[in-house]
Amino acid sequence: MSWSPTVDIVVPCYNVDHIVEQCVNSLLEQSYSENTINIYLVNDGSTDTTGEILDSFAHHKQVHIILLESNSGLSTARNAGIKAGSGEVIFFLDSDMVVKQNWITVHLNTLEGTGVIGVVGDLLLPEGQTPNALDHYLYNPRRGGRRFGEGVPIGFSYFLFNNTSLKRSVFDVVELFDENITSYGGEDTELAIRIWETYPDGLRFSFSAGCEHHHHRGLTDFCNSMYNYGKSNLPSLLVQFPQYEKELAGQWIKSIKGYLLFNPVLRWFIYKTHHFCNCYWLSRYQVIDAVIRGARSVSRR
Repeated sequence: MSWSPTVDIVVPCYNVDHIVEQCVNSLLEQSYSENTINIYLVNDGSTDTTGEILDSFAHHKQVHIILLESNSGLSTARNAGIKAGSGEVIFFLDSDMVVKQNWITVHLNTLEGTGVIGVVGDLLLPEGQTPNALDHYLYNPRRGGRRFGEGVPIGFSYFLFNNTSLKRSVFDVVELFDENITSYGGEDTELAIRIWETYPDGLRFSFSAGCEHHHHRGLTDFCNSMYNYGKSNLPSLLVQFPQYEKELAGQWIKSIKGYLLFNPVLRWFIYKTHHFCNCYWLSRYQVIDAVIRGARSVSRR
């Protein structure tokens, strides 16, 4: 790699005392030159022992701890890290993820390509963990940027900010995360749309830049989160970006075809069938249905 930019790593942290030590240690063990790396750990008002764990890394010259007095959400936490740094490339990593030693280098290898301004890496089930129904959905080859593979331009729908690198120069053109989005979901999509509109061929997915995702939960819990996203943030995204109704699944909320496909009878049938058949498509239906139900709960008011 001929390009050796300075790097900022922004890690928003909220109540992750079960894994954040491993996350930070994996960043400190990167093979990339440590003199060019700054790590910004943003304590987003944690109420467990996350803050104490973060403080234990304060003696590392690369580590900078930012404390937010109350839980303000991912947009505010990530923006705090962006503003604190000055690296040529900004990495975003969720605090429940653990990366390999070559994580930075692999991202930069892809980011060095002509016209590339952002890279999102793969998410992997932690080694030795038995997958549940949600895991079979989340880590399925059909889901997200995996369906496109290495080096192919991807759309904004697949550009999330949980394992991501982005050239800082992008923020000279595009504004930061929208801090009005404080609850689960949508803050990365909102920013990704604005980035993609300016750099439509500049986003990539990378299998090689994968990391272990230590967030064990069930399908029901995930669907509850997606319901809240559909209720709280999706409606405002559809108002802000009506031209992307299809990509945001807005066409299913109030349409006839939407009610034919997402309704209580079919929902019950899918739910019962899923008990006997652990299928990606059945899980996918339940996730999308949760989002649609959340959005419909707002539209009925």
